[in-house]
Amino acid sequence: MELQPGQVNWGSINPQPLPGAVRLWMWSVFAGGGDFICTYRYRQPLYGTEQYHYGIVGTDGVTVTPGGREYETFIKEIRELRKHYSPRETKPVDYLARRTAILFNHENSWSIERQKQNRTWDTFAHVEKYYRTLKSFGAPVDFISEAKQLSDYPVVIVPAYQLADPALVSQWTEYVKNGGNLILTCRTAHKDRYGRLPEIPFGEMLTPLTGNRMDFFDLLLPENPGKVMMNSQAYSWNTWGEVLIPASDAQVWATYADEYYAGKPAVTFRKLGKGTVTYVGVDTHDGALEKDLLKQLYAQLQIPVMDLPYGVTLEYRNGLGIVLNYSDRPYTFALPQGAKALVGSTEIPTAGVLVFSFKK
Repeated sequence: MELQPGQVNWGSINPQPLPGAVRLWMWSVFAGGGDFICTYRYRQPLYGTEQYHYGIVGTDGVTVTPGGREYETFIKEIRELRKHYSPRETKPVDYLARRTAILFNHENSWSIERQKQNRTWDTFAHVEKYYRTLKSFGAPVDFISEAKQLSDYPVVIVPAYQLADPALVSQWTEYVKNGGNLILTCRTAHKDRYGRLPEIPFGEMLTPLTGNRMDFFDLLLPENPGKVMMNSQAYSWNTWGEVLIPASDAQVWATYADEYYAGKPAVTFRKLGKGTVTYVGVDTHDGALEKDLLKQLYAQLQIPVMDLPYGVTLEYRNGLGIVLNYSDRPYTFALPQGAKALVGSTEIPTAGVLVFSFKK
C-alpha cells in the first residue's frame, strides 16, 4: 500500500533511494505473494504539505521520474514473465520443509514496552533477530495470530509473548506433542491476558510445557554486559536474561558464563511427545546466539537450510524463484539444478533482482 516512487517528504531526513530500489520494492511485493501495488503518488503535487514527495511523473505532469522509469522496467519484466507463470503454487520441497511461523500480536508488544525494565530492551528488535536468521535460511516465514493452525508449520517461534493463559499454553503443548517444534523466548507467559501476574511462582505458567522453573531474571548495564556460552562460543548480552531451573529430561544448550550465576542454564531443549520445545531465556546483543541455536535446532530436526547473507532473501511463487538483494554488496546466487534465469543474472548487484524458473 502506498509504495513510494522515489524521494519522500515525511521523514526527518529524506535521502534519494538507491537506483534500483523502487524496482526492488515492487519485486518484493510480488515475491511476498502480492497481486496488486498501490503507489503514492502518480504526479508530484504542486502545492500543499507534500510538494517534495516524488511521483511517477514530475511537476510538469509528463516527465517520468527516475522511480517512474523503474515502474516501466518492472511492468515490462512482469509482463514477460506471464509466459513462465504457473497458476499452481508450485514450490520446492526443501523450501516448504523449512516453513516457519512467528506468533505475534501487538498487545504483547505494548505490554512489554510499557514496562521494559531495561532501557535497551526493544521488542521489535528481539523478534527481528529470529526473523532475519530465518530469512538467511531461505525459509518462508509467516507472522500469524492465535487463530492460525500451528500444525500447518513444522516450526513455530513464539518471541516475548508476555500475555498468555493456561488455555494458550495447552494449545502450544498439544502442537508439540503432535510433532511440532516450538521455540519460546524470554518474557513469554509472564502475565495473564489482563496484564496481571498470576498467583503462581513467577514465570511458571510454562512449566508444564518446558519443564523449566525460573530462579530469577537479571538485567545488566549496556557498558558492562555479561556472557552466555553455547558449544564453547561466547555471546554478549545485557537486556534480559532468565536463570532457569530445567527439568530432569531437558537438555541445557547454553549457560551463563559470568556474574554470580555462572554455569546456570540460559537455553533449554526438551522432547515432548512427538515434538520438541526449545526455551531461549536470554536476549543477546547481535542475535548471534539466536542464529547459532536455530542452526543447531534445524540441523537436529534434519531440516535443510541455506546460508544467505544478511539482506539477501529468497522466495518462491507460481513456479518462479525470486532473489532480492537488499545488502550493500553484490551477491552471487547458485541456481538450483535445472533452473533458468529469466530476469537478471546470478551476479546480483545491490538493489538487484534475480527471477528464475525451476525444475518442477
